[in-house]
Order: sequence, then structure tokens, then C-alpha cells
Amino acid sequence: MDKRVVFQGAAIGAGMAFIAVLVMAVAGVSVPGDVQVQPGMVPLPLEAFVLATNAHTESALGFFGGDSLFILSYLMVFVGLYVVTADRARPLALVGMGAGVLTAILDATENAFFITYALGAQNGLPLTDPDLPLIYILTNLKWMAAFATLYAFGLSFPRRNGLEWGIVVVMLAFPLVGVLGVANTGLIAVRGWFFLVGMPLFALYFWKWAHDGEAVRDEG
Repeated sequence: MDKRVVFQGAAIGAGMAFIAVLVMAVAGVSVPGDVQVQPGMVPLPLEAFVLATNAHTESALGFFGGDSLFILSYLMVFVGLYVVTADRARPLALVGMGAGVLTAILDATENAFFITYALGAQNGLPLTDPDLPLIYILTNLKWMAAFATLYAFGLSFPRRNGLEWGIVVVMLAFPLVGVLGVANTGLIAVRGWFFLVGMPLFALYFWKWAHDGEAVRDEG
């Protein structure tokens, strides 16, 4: 196996994930401040939940288009993290990869609801009866799986230089802040910042390994 190919793919995935986050941010600020484009984090009144889908359909579809790219891209990053950590601590790496795939499945399922709702509104079928509280449960399960993913990878990631230590700190801080956000919902908004910081770090790390790092070819 030529790990360079994996690391190149992971670096591209991290870069695309960062771009996807920016697309989602632009779509999010294109609607009035009291409108939540993805109202799945904290339960809302029905009229607030359907507002983005029914009144700001194009922004909602733009947001979830970016989010769909984000899901596909961070899954490639998880593959790279698995390859980095598997030789060091395979059980933790397997937990991280399994939880990462579960994160993507839950995330895509959550998105499917909102995309379907927005497409319906775009075609004259405004949302009136969303699948609640199922969507809230999916969202919470998605975040818990994401916390488990970076928790496992963070514990097994190498710590040989400043860049690796920085990545470890970001990965381990993510689940810590995440679970604190269960008790203090004001911290929920902080979760997104980890992707703005983490994805460029991942992109740099994997690109360095793919192009000017030590030999990473593992035949067989």
C-alpha cells in the first residue's frame, strides 16, 4: 500500500472540507439573524423550525449542498487518520474509523430530511409537519459519534513535533467542549470553530507527509 496516495486524498479532503465549511457559513449568514438554516441542535417552536426551509429555500439548499460536500470530505480525512494511527494503536484506530463512518451516515441521514423539505418547498409543498423529535435525536447521535471519532484518533495520534501536538490538542479538545455543551448549551456554537482550525491543520499535515515527509510506503 502506498500511503502517499492515502495522504494526498486526505489532504484534498481536508481542504475541500474547509471550503465546504465556508460555503455553509456564507449560506448561514445570507438569511436573517433569527433564522436557523439547520435547526437541529436545540428544539425550537414549529414555526421557527420550518422558517428556513419555507421562506429561504435557496439558502437552505446552498447550505446543505455545502454540508453534503463536508460529509464526503471529512470521511476522507478520517481514512487518513486511520492510516496514521493503525500501526500505533489499532483498536483505537478501528474505534475512530467506525465512529467516523457512523458520523457520516447519521449526518447524511439528517441532511436528507432537510434537503427533502427544502425541495418540497421549492416545488410548492411547504413544510408543515417535520419529523420531530427524530431529527433532534439524529443530530445528537451524529455529534456524539463525531466526539468518539476524534477522541479515539486524538488518543492514538503521534506526538513527535509541534504540528502533531497541535492536531492532538484540537482533536481532544473537540469532544471535551462537545460534552460540556450538553450541560451548557452556550458552548454548542463553539463546535464549528474546531473545523475551521482543524481542517487546515489536517490538510497541512497530510500534504507534508504525502510530498516531503519521511518514507511512507508500506508494501504488502
